[in-house]
Amino acid sequence: MKPNVKIGSFVLAILMMFSVVFASGCTPISFSKEWSFRSGDNELAIGVYIYSLDTAYQQAKTYAEKLDDYDAAKDSWLDMEITDDDGNKEVAREWIKEQAKLQCLKYLAVDEQMKKENAVASKDTLDKAAKQAESNWNVGPYPEYGIMPMKKDLEPLGVSLESFSYSTNIFEVKCQTLFDKIYGKDGSKEVTEKELTEYFNESYADYSYFTVNLYTSTTDEAGQSKNVAMSEKEAKKVTDEIDGYVKDINGGKSYDDVLAAYMKANNLETTPATDRIENVEASSLGDEVKEELKKLGSNKAGTVKVGSGDTAVYYFVYKRNIKDVAADYLANEDNHSSVLISMKRDEFNDYIEELAKNLDYEENTGATGKYDPKMFFVPVEPTTTAEEEKTTSAE
Repeated sequence: MKPNVKIGSFVLAILMMFSVVFASGCTPISFSKEWSFRSGDNELAIGVYIYSLDTAYQQAKTYAEKLDDYDAAKDSWLDMEITDDDGNKEVAREWIKEQAKLQCLKYLAVDEQMKKENAVASKDTLDKAAKQAESNWNVGPYPEYGIMPMKKDLEPLGVSLESFSYSTNIFEVKCQTLFDKIYGKDGSKEVTEKELTEYFNESYADYSYFTVNLYTSTTDEAGQSKNVAMSEKEAKKVTDEIDGYVKDINGGKSYDDVLAAYMKANNLETTPATDRIENVEASSLGDEVKEELKKLGSNKAGTVKVGSGDTAVYYFVYKRNIKDVAADYLANEDNHSSVLISMKRDEFNDYIEELAKNLDYEENTGATGKYDPKMFFVPVEPTTTAEEEKTTSAE
């Protein structure tokens, strides 16, 4: 099982793409005699292109699955028009090829720009990235979740460990190194502490929340669980209680005292609340809760009902003054880096894409032309349900 990845995403820790390089940005690399793209004296192995093509294929497949006439048992979707996350429409096969090419040019562009910016990744960081890539290759990034060795799927396609490494973990290190060089202290686009703090105060929230179900759950003798929506009267009793706590906070009572009162009233020994400091837009909370959070003033509380019937949940949300934690939060190196990435990720992504599009390069069409996205297609036959099998047998 391979992770689906959006081509063009900035490959820092917060993104999902496996992207690596086996050398610093100042060292030309060539993994085999057959190259795919090159710029100056830096060549990409054909395996790097194959990996990029495969990654683009997996992403295009997620777009194709949204089409009404998509059929997992047929490769005909490759000739259908898909719409990507940016709203661009194109025949899937061509979109895949273009995105694979763009990704390869990004690899070369980052190497070239690292030289210009004198951005050098430390040997220790590169060594750790290389070891992680080797582990992903031979063991798998998340074997406990069924994501097996990358080698199993990629090596038969013509991707070597070196090409995989170049395209994943080390490329991630390079992007981070270049990002830090550009936006860090004395960088060509340095972000000052004042600017970072202002962004943090505007975009992040320090909040707590807990939820209460507006349904009851039961388990039958077979161990099957079933949710049953509360009656209107039962649900009102629950929401009235939570609304009362919100009223207490907004009337001047402290959050800690109100939470303690709720726990005592409901015989809870451990807090039901989740505490977070995060960028609201990037939060995993649902849109309804995000909107409530944005509307709340500092040290105020609110409620949001999400879902309906046997899925309805009532949220209690409390928002603190983000400015009270800004200095301490940003003093932490990891937090500082995370906020900077959040602030400049999209700009950096556009920057790298622009560099790639303006790159002076050569393409070995004799090599890249041998590979078509169809090579990654694996038909998925429709499964037959037990009930259908019984019916067929009876006939």
